[in-house]
Amino acid sequence: MTTTRSSRFARCGLLGLALLAVASCGFRPLYGADLAGAAITAELGTVRIGELDDRLGQIVRNELLDLVTPLGQPLDARYVLQINLFEEKEGLAIERDATVTRFNLTLTASYDLLDARTRRRLNSGSVRATAAYNVLRAEFANVIAERDAEARTARVVAEEIKTRLSIYFARVSAPR
Repeated sequence: MTTTRSSRFARCGLLGLALLAVASCGFRPLYGADLAGAAITAELGTVRIGELDDRLGQIVRNELLDLVTPLGQPLDARYVLQINLFEEKEGLAIERDATVTRFNLTLTASYDLLDARTRRRLNSGSVRATAAYNVLRAEFANVIAERDAEARTARVVAEEIKTRLSIYFARVSAPR
């Protein structure tokens, strides 16, 4: 009984020390309720997201619109986000008769955050997402499976771009 009580006490003490260590290292949540979180959200709201061409590009753009500018595109944007997409399908599971039964869909997005007035590049990067889908005998099911994989990769790419932009804005607005 005393061993259990003392081990619980020791675990609580270690947890408290771990929390104290995290708090003292300068960790702060990216989207916290403090002024820094509000500043990041405000900066994201001033980004105009450039047009993208094909269906997959429109899915990525719509995801970004929902994540970055949920109140709508800014009329007087401070920043412009330009994105280039590259999609690749790779057959994974191949039968003896050379038919592919499973694909990996990889979506790579390179992005540039530009100053809207000067067109100077402020931030850039590349993100990648992969989703797998099975090929079935029904053609309609294959179309739906591929579109679902596209939507999943588009969502992951958009979320990663938003996170990277948020980190950029947090670094720029952080006191030095």
